[in-house]
Amino acid sequence: MDRIDRYIVEGVLGEGAMGRVLRVRHADLGTLHALKLLTLSAELAGDRFLQEARIQAHLRHPNVVGVTDFVRADGPSGS
Repeated sequence: MDRIDRYIVEGVLGEGAMGRVLRVRHADLGTLHALKLLTLSAELAGDRFLQEARIQAHLRHPNVVGVTDFVRADGPSGS
């Protein structure tokens, strides 16, 4: 089973040009989440993604997915 930081990967929900969205479960809490994983390796893209996550974390609207966490990881690792 693949794991990214504190999240256990259960499957892929979708893929695009810049990344992949995974169905993950929090390893300790058991809560279900969607995790957006960048497939770009450029540092600039990572910094931009963090900036977007910070902004989106403060948005509250029924048509906007809420951001609850941000994780820097090298990629999935087997557990």
